[in-house]
Amino acid sequence: MRPVIADEVALGAPLSWSVFDRNGKLLFVQGMVIASQAHLDIVLERGMLMVEAPADNDPMAPDMDEWLAATVDDYEPAAPRPEPEPPVFRLMQQLRRELQVLHDALLQRSSDTLGESVLELADRLRALVARDADAALAAMQLDVGDDGEVARLMHAATLCQMLAQAQRWDEQESRSVVAAALTFDIALGPVAATLNQQQTALTADQREQIAGHPQAGVELLQAAGVTDAVWLEAVLQHHERLDGSGYPNGLPGAAISRGARLLAIVDIFSAMVRPRAYREAIHARHALRSLFLKRGKVVDEALATLLVREIGVFPPGTPVRLANGEIGVVRRRGVDAARPVVARLINANGTLAAIATQRDTSQAEYAITETVPPHKYQVLVAGAGELWCSDRVRLRG
Repeated sequence: MRPVIADEVALGAPLSWSVFDRNGKLLFVQGMVIASQAHLDIVLERGMLMVEAPADNDPMAPDMDEWLAATVDDYEPAAPRPEPEPPVFRLMQQLRRELQVLHDALLQRSSDTLGESVLELADRLRALVARDADAALAAMQLDVGDDGEVARLMHAATLCQMLAQAQRWDEQESRSVVAAALTFDIALGPVAATLNQQQTALTADQREQIAGHPQAGVELLQAAGVTDAVWLEAVLQHHERLDGSGYPNGLPGAAISRGARLLAIVDIFSAMVRPRAYREAIHARHALRSLFLKRGKVVDEALATLLVREIGVFPPGTPVRLANGEIGVVRRRGVDAARPVVARLINANGTLAAIATQRDTSQAEYAITETVPPHKYQVLVAGAGELWCSDRVRLRG
């Protein structure tokens, strides 16, 4: 037996011989057409041919023996194909579940090494954003109906990484600020759901808890072994404002660290785009406009401009209506902030589109006319994650 040589087999061509594995088990019978790349790979990686031994008086026998020996000696099995990486969209959702477990442990002060676990999670998130920022953004934007703190902090951390990356911050500072974004509201975890659902005025105890949560968060992180000054400073100062109106220390302008400035703007944005009991979720473009109007007063002007440029007026994951009447979801950012690429999900006549065809919104007929409330198309939006997990998505009613 000898290995199959690449020149002896081709896609779409019948086999000239039966192919066996090294143990003599028949893999493919002579005359069978190799119709797929997977079968071709098996033939080349594992396939052996039965070669009749030459007669003792065959004058070619010595040369044949040498050729067969050389062929076997030179044979190197093809390297196994690497498994495809899981989609960024799904990995972001997995990170969110892991972050919830970490938050629970941080609140219980269960270990003084949890800070390292947060950094490890921050590294993974940063890698996912570098790999596909549109999918990472979409995973968070489609989660805006969830008012849980962990979903919001994941969103904030994604935005932090994008802005730090755009400004070419060094690795260590970027890592510290993303870790801060994953934990800045950790002290509010036990009461966050109550506060988000509450429609009455805050009690004195609640106001005190909110005012003290930056310092309480720092103390929880220190108990988890965090000593990183950039991380702790960003958490402590994330509610400070440029005009000195923030808390806990009323720091003005230059007294606020740049990590805290970054955290402040993504904190405000991620909170605005999520619903509260006392208001609907604010559409991303309106939230961005509000931040832009506050630039230089409450938030850093350069960061407000950068945020709009980096995520776009319609971030990936935003449901929108097009000029031709179709409904779709923003799949990825476009050539400018206001003209992203949209995946059509609903036809102009209101029927479900069979294929999520891409629409270039820089074209007049596909221009975005408005954002639509996610809850109005909840069933459709709930399945939209597949847009970032497959090149061709077929929709089902």
